[in-house]
Amino acid sequence: MKKLTYSIVTFLLAFFIVTGCTKKNDAISDTKIAASKNPLKASGDTVIQTPPDTAQLVALTGDKITLSPGYYAAGDSVGISFNAVTTNRYCSNGLLKFHNTLDANNNFFIDFLNVQEPLVCHGTGDIPMAAAVRFQRSYLTNGSHPLTVTLNGTTYTGNIVISASTITFDWNYSSGIVISPKTLSR
Repeated sequence: MKKLTYSIVTFLLAFFIVTGCTKKNDAISDTKIAASKNPLKASGDTVIQTPPDTAQLVALTGDKITLSPGYYAAGDSVGISFNAVTTNRYCSNGLLKFHNTLDANNNFFIDFLNVQEPLVCHGTGDIPMAAAVRFQRSYLTNGSHPLTVTLNGTTYTGNIVISASTITFDWNYSSGIVISPKTLSR
C-alpha cells in the first residue's frame, strides 16, 4: 500500500508540474521571432532563426602533405599510423579534414578533403595544419599492403611492406603526398 501511495503522489506531482508549464516562453511557438539573414519558415507565420556560419572550408589547392609514419607492436603484428602535416599555412584554429579507412583486405585509404577554419581567425596566425591519421584494426602481419592517398583529385598509390625487422614504405612521390621517413626499424 505504501508503494501505491508513493506512486500516486509522484504521478500527481509530475502532472501538476507538466500542466503548470506554459508555452508562452517557448521560442518555437513565438510567432514574433524576427527574420534573419537565413530564416527558415515553419508552419504559419513562425520564423526560426538559423545561426550565422562561423567557419569556412578552405581547399588544399597547391598544398603538399607530408605523412610521417609510426607503428605500434601487437605481438608479431604491427599497427600503422601517420602524422599528416601540410606545407601551406592556415589559421591556427583550423582542422585538417580527411577520411581514412582500412578495408577487409588490409588496403589503406586516406582522402584529404580540406581545412575547416573560422571565418575570423582568432588564433596565433597562419601555421601548417597537422592531423593524426590512425586506422582501426590495423594489425598487419609480414607482407605488402596497398596504400592509396587522394589529395585535390589526384590519387597516389604505393605499398606498406612489413618484415620481421623493418616497415618500408614503397612510395615514389616527391610532391603532393610525401612519406618521410620511408623505413622504420621494428
